[in-house]
Amino acid sequence: MPAPDSPEQEWPNLRSDAEHALQTLISQINRQSQAQELFEAYTYAKRVTADALQARMMMHLPDENAKFRELHTRVQAEMDSHYSKFFAEDFLRVPYGDQLHERLFSLLQENLASPIEAAKLRIVTADGVHTERRTRELRELGMDVDWYKEDGIDFYILRSFELNFDVLPSLVRTIVRKKTRSKDEQKRLLRNAGIPEK
Repeated sequence: MPAPDSPEQEWPNLRSDAEHALQTLISQINRQSQAQELFEAYTYAKRVTADALQARMMMHLPDENAKFRELHTRVQAEMDSHYSKFFAEDFLRVPYGDQLHERLFSLLQENLASPIEAAKLRIVTADGVHTERRTRELRELGMDVDWYKEDGIDFYILRSFELNFDVLPSLVRTIVRKKTRSKDEQKRLLRNAGIPEK
């Protein structure tokens, strides 16, 4: 039996709510309702539908992605081998390894070497505003994620499972800036590791 609050448990109710919200919106459009009523129906339908489709997407994607974990671990190992001697133990923890990044990777992996619309990726976050930024963070890890725009539509593509370790200095800069408040300390740490400030 699915766990309480699991996507499998939430989906039936959310689907029903989304159906009702969309029917209400269609009714408002057909009746040529006042602008304010129409806008309210639209924003409600958009929010409820996004939540429902997020639950359905979570049912579709794996809870854990072994390939993502493998690649993330390889980035950590490479970073440790190059930079651990310059930093305190456990200072350089590779970012972007949370469940959201993993799920976005899973969706890209499912469409490996084929473009996927940014709008489809946004289903993972229920139309969250930072979805595309989280996807670009996969590229900051050195993953082979590309982006392009065609006819005004943003597309992302995971071209392969190759990693680009040339991004490591930039990744270290990101970690140092997040973990160190002092600009002077940031400069000192980066200089000691031979990383330009940029």
